[in-house]
Amino acid sequence: MKNIGNILLVSLSLLVLSCSGSRSNDSILETNESEPVSLELADQFWAGRIDSISAIQALRGYEELCAEDTLSIELWTSLSRAYYYLGQFIMEDPIVKDSLFMKGYDASQSILNRNPEYKKLIFSTGDEKVSIQGLDHQYTDILYWGMANYGRWLETKGPLVRLGQRDLIRATLEHIHDLDPNYYAGAYYRYLGALLSNDPESVAEDTTAIRQAFEMAIEQAPDYLANYTFMAEYYCPRVKDKDLFYRLLTIVITSKPDSNLPYYPENEHEKKLADRLMLKAENEAWF
Repeated sequence: MKNIGNILLVSLSLLVLSCSGSRSNDSILETNESEPVSLELADQFWAGRIDSISAIQALRGYEELCAEDTLSIELWTSLSRAYYYLGQFIMEDPIVKDSLFMKGYDASQSILNRNPEYKKLIFSTGDEKVSIQGLDHQYTDILYWGMANYGRWLETKGPLVRLGQRDLIRATLEHIHDLDPNYYAGAYYRYLGALLSNDPESVAEDTTAIRQAFEMAIEQAPDYLANYTFMAEYYCPRVKDKDLFYRLLTIVITSKPDSNLPYYPENEHEKKLADRLMLKAENEAWF
């Protein structure tokens, strides 16, 4: 783990250095012990996360702040989400991405394990799935970003590992839905579709539920472009629907994201992802 941490640190540093030449020095946060990062400044960098350097500085800020405040659910949620963002959109090295996703999941577990009632349920039942059900609305965000990170981490693991964690992921997803059926741009249906698509024990011919899940996500949030890229990536190759694959990704590529949306940076990255998915489908003969 120490080596992975070193790789992550070096990769983040190289990314900052590679990008800094195109930006003025005063636009890049220089963190050090004598000048601690404020929450306001970290949030400002996060608001500008469409820029890679800003996203990295936001993550660094949240890491520093969480080291000082181990109880803030909101702060640790910001950290977990920042790990996901960098792992999903910024970094390219598979080892670094893997490490970021696990760090994002660990951040969620750190804050959950500081909840006395949650720990009590874990101790009395020995079942994390049951313990999750005792968490109220204030934990919705941290549950979601922890699950999103863990799901991405699991994608690169073998079927036995994924199968072993399937029930926990599903229980977390269902509890998020119970807390807020319309949470984060169709998140429940988007991740349900992905979960069903990656289920090692699912019946290959039974894809109706997968399609319906993705369609519900798009219906809930047609302006959230990940709903289209998720369906293109997970559903279309499975059912060999080439036409739908290119139709979904064309919607993404030709869209003009609204800069006023809270997930505008994510939408801009999804446009780039759509291009990469098309290229990957051709190179790997998905259809």
